[in-house]
Amino acid sequence: MDISAAEFRKRFFQLLSQVEGTNKEIIITRRGKPVAKLASIRKDKSKDPLLGALQGQGQTIGDLTEPAVHESAWELD
Repeated sequence: MDISAAEFRKRFFQLLSQVEGTNKEIIITRRGKPVAKLASIRKDKSKDPLLGALQGQGQTIGDLTEPAVHESAWELD
């Protein structure tokens, strides 16, 4: 979320609570250019949308410790 410095000044406490609750950053801009970032110092890993996002979507086929192709298919120079 981007917000102007003037708007940030008006809504500081509201935005502080928002960042604390959602763990999403707020970029503060001056004349449309980013100058600062407000971010939570506590990262709640249970709320991270990437953790476990692909759980159960793949499957293991065969032995992961063996080569994917037979060694006779390797080309050696």
